[in-house]
Amino acid sequence: MQTAAGLLSALDDSIEAIKAHLATIDEGKLEALLACMPSRSTAGSAEMVMLIHLYRQIQTRQRDNNVLPFPAKKSGPNP
Repeated sequence: MQTAAGLLSALDDSIEAIKAHLATIDEGKLEALLACMPSRSTAGSAEMVMLIHLYRQIQTRQRDNNVLPFPAKKSGPNP
């Protein structure tokens, strides 16, 4: 049981490291990496996990570019 827990912990650490690395890659490299990935992956495979994280990173960046601050900052002093 401890071996399984250790392996799951190592897997979680690896996935978090991949997500952190994907967050630092520019958009062109993300798109190139996505193009290199297989179009069909087995559910639960490493390729599928990577594809999910790639899509999430790309969608997060697209969503962040479309968000406006709310409430809008007022210019000038308040009366």
